[in-house]
Amino acid sequence: MIKDYELATCGLSCDLCDANTTKIQDAAKYLLKVFIDPMFLGVISMINPEFKKESVPAFKETLEVLEDFPPCPGCQERRNCIINQCIKEKGITNCSECNFLDLEAGICIAPPEPSKVPMMPPAPIFFNGLSKRYQNWNIENLNIFAKGKKDEINLRIGKMIKDGKSSRDLIDFSINLFESME
Repeated sequence: MIKDYELATCGLSCDLCDANTTKIQDAAKYLLKVFIDPMFLGVISMINPEFKKESVPAFKETLEVLEDFPPCPGCQERRNCIINQCIKEKGITNCSECNFLDLEAGICIAPPEPSKVPMMPPAPIFFNGLSKRYQNWNIENLNIFAKGKKDEINLRIGKMIKDGKSSRDLIDFSINLFESME
């Protein structure tokens, strides 16, 4: 039997998102354990003479915050997501059901209305930016969803998880979503 994975409204997968797991918290815990080792600073200083020991306390503080940071509850629960608000207003499940999504071209052609969410661009601009950033992986999922092949999406997500991949492995880091707000 295929595990049922959660597809976000925009076509991304919450199951592949580092914010929706404890990977960030686990990494912070690991690094904090490294800092307990009294030889750590000495070894780092030998390897990199430009290493500044005075920056360690601020870095440790950041790690302590991250260690206790709660995982994201999942995209469906995010009320401040402009895409979630858009689909809620339209009464649909996800973007694949929207008349403004051109699945063939992989873009949202809705007229961009002013965002109701501070610091976020209008839904079409944000959606198109997400699609570019994630190399249209979400568009592929929405196309599969529109064809009613949810098992195929589950297989894709399951394979990525089995291969140790996350959403981060899909990201084109040259795409900055905040630049789309300008």
